[in-house]
Parts: sequence; structure tokens; C-alpha cells
Amino acid sequence: FSSMVQMDIDGIPSSSSDEYIADGLECVSLKFVRDVDQIDNAQEYAPEYVYQHFGDNENIVGYKNFSLTIVYSEVSMKCYPIIKYDKKWDEVKEGVKADDIITKLKDQLPEEQLDMQVESVDEMRAILAKEDTFKPYGELIAKFSNGGKDYEIYKKEESDPEFDRYLARTQTLALWYIHASNYTDNSDDKWMHYFVYEARLRTDGVNGQIYALAGYCSLYRYYGYPEKIRPRIAQILLLPQYRACGIGGSFLNRIYLDLATRKEVLDVTAEDPADGFLYLRDYVEATNLSTLPQFAPEKLNEGFNEEMYTAANKAFKTNKRQCRRIYEILRLRSIGKKDEEGLKKFRLDVKKRLDIPFRRTDKDWKKINAALDDEEKNQVAATTQSTEEKMKQLQQMYEAEVEEYKKTIERMDKYPKIV
Repeated sequence: FSSMVQMDIDGIPSSSSDEYIADGLECVSLKFVRDVDQIDNAQEYAPEYVYQHFGDNENIVGYKNFSLTIVYSEVSMKCYPIIKYDKKWDEVKEGVKADDIITKLKDQLPEEQLDMQVESVDEMRAILAKEDTFKPYGELIAKFSNGGKDYEIYKKEESDPEFDRYLARTQTLALWYIHASNYTDNSDDKWMHYFVYEARLRTDGVNGQIYALAGYCSLYRYYGYPEKIRPRIAQILLLPQYRACGIGGSFLNRIYLDLATRKEVLDVTAEDPADGFLYLRDYVEATNLSTLPQFAPEKLNEGFNEEMYTAANKAFKTNKRQCRRIYEILRLRSIGKKDEEGLKKFRLDVKKRLDIPFRRTDKDWKKINAALDDEEKNQVAATTQSTEEKMKQLQQMYEAEVEEYKKTIERMDKYPKIV
């Protein structure tokens, strides 16, 4: 829309038309409440993405001093959008109109869940009045405490219409917080889901608990030869008010421990992990694998071996690629800061692994030479890295890996145990 900024808009000078274009990442916020009286004072949380609702440029057009607050119910995940602005333009030259905010929001809702978005405080009040009767779906698999609060984790493996509707409402959060997120196809029985809730004792004289959603994780059960499954984490999300306090590690660890008890599970993988999840997974798996005798410091210095993978896979369903990564993290952690010889051996070991994709055997080159004419051989030779270039690239790759590893090591040193 950058070209539109230069236009005169219904008599508004082009120099001031910027006032009618809002940055979605700055003017959109989310709140989570249990009572309408909490709306005004509830903590606001910024989304990480708004492009799925408002386009790739993430701008909202046509309003001066615009703000949009999506008020979510704490557990049922129904929502009420609050739109505020000082002035709206009715039409822009060239036929461009102000964004229809409600339509843009509804366009991203699951087709069967358009009524999850209500239009008045009274409707939201009626929804919130039923929050205390919510019961989590699925099987309770774990409980833990964190920061004086109690949490429960539930697993749901089978689909049913009521749960599917709830899951769809929950996954609307992913559009705000997970890049390129999509709703899961609940007609596919290979999906399984975990939910973590804050569990609070009721204060109204009724026995029992009330729940607030803290996060969820969706996995797809891929086939693993010959009679196994390979669960792959497709989405994992903590609501913003439950982040940076250890709940994510506890949640992911309980998922791994639950899957580790199942004989049909070959290993656990993740789909295109974002950096935040990558570091969380490294921390959880490094903490777990560090308890195994095969990963004792004296074993780590001997190099990576099949025994390490077998032990890690048996105990925690760690896949081989991730096992090698965790081995390197734990080995680096075990090396003293002044142990130059140990660091040198570690560096050579990591670079040896990093170099594998660059290697071509004599047999490979014979195949290439046999398949190419002279001109094509010259082109291949021209694009082949020199030894000096390759060594420089390996060093850069090594340094990037080590920087990632150090983040996990710092976290392990600060939090040596997962609650």
C-alpha cells in the first residue's frame, strides 16, 4: 500500500494520510479474561504476526488513532473484538476503502466457528458466565506446580464434534503467534493433542476447580517402518501470560515422557521448528539425556556412538539427528573454559559432522565426469569451493552452532532440573 500513502484521500493532504494507516503489530493487542469487569484493566499482549488477518504489509487502513483489542475468554477461547478510533475515512480515491475489520477477523475463523466472535459486551458476559463449568477434554496425564500455581496436562487422541470445535477456537491463537500456521484437519485420525491448564480452586463455595488455558501442542502420527509411529510436533503454543517462567519446559517434557511409555513410538520429531521452540526442545532433551550414564562427561569425550543414540531413544524417544545435537551440547558443557585441548577436539569433531554434506567421494566424481560434457564439467569446477572457502564456511557454521548451544547451556546452568 506504500503507493497509496502519496495520494490525497478525500481532501486529506498526502502528508497527513499516514495518520490513517496503522501498523498492525503496534495497534492490535490480545487480552484474556474471566469476567467482563476485568476487560479494562486486563494485561494487554502484543501479537507476533497480523499478516494472516491484515495482509503481508500488516497495515490497517482507513482509521485515525486506531486500536483493536481481541478479548478472549480464559478457557473457552471465544472472543470479543473492541475497535476504537478517532476518525474513519469513508472512501479513498481509486476506490480503496477503509478496512472492514470485523470481516477481516471473521474471514480467518474456522467456517463452523464464526459464532465464536461475539459483537457485544452482553454476549461476552453470557459466555464468561459459563466458564466455571468447563471440563478439560481427554485424559489427565500429569500435574505440576510452578510459581505457586498448579497445572494439569491432558491428552486427546480421538476426535469428536464438541472437541473439534474447541480445538478450532484454540488454534485461532496460532494465527497471532505462529508463522504460517494452519488449522488441523480433524477428519484425519492421525492427529493427537495435548493441553496444559492452570487449575485453580473455586472460591464460590462449590467444590472443584476452574481452569484457564495455558497452552496446547498438536502432533501428527506419521508412519514408522515396520509397525511404528513417528509423532511430529506440528504446533506448540503457550499463551503469552504463561511464558518465560518454566511452564513450556514442564509441558514439553511431560509430552516426551508420555510418548516414551508407548512401545509403538519410534521417535519424536518437529516440523520446521522456530528458534524459540528449538531452544526449548534442546533444553528439555539435554536436561533429560544428561541423566543417562551414556552421556556422562567421560563418555562424551570419547565421541558420539550408537550406544548413546540407543539409550536416548529407548528412554526418551529421541531421534538420531537430535541425539547427535544434544551430545554436542553436553560435550561442550562438560569442557572446562581453560581446556584448550578439549575445545580443539570438540571443534574438530563438530566440523567433521558439518563437513559431511560437502564431501564427494572419488566414485561420486567419476559419475559426474561420465554424465557431463566438457563445458558442463567446467561449470561444475567453477562452482566448486576452494579448500580455503570451505574452511571459512565451516568455521562460520561452527560458530553459529556454538552460539546456539551456549544458550541451552546457560539455561541448564540456571535451571538444572525441569519442574
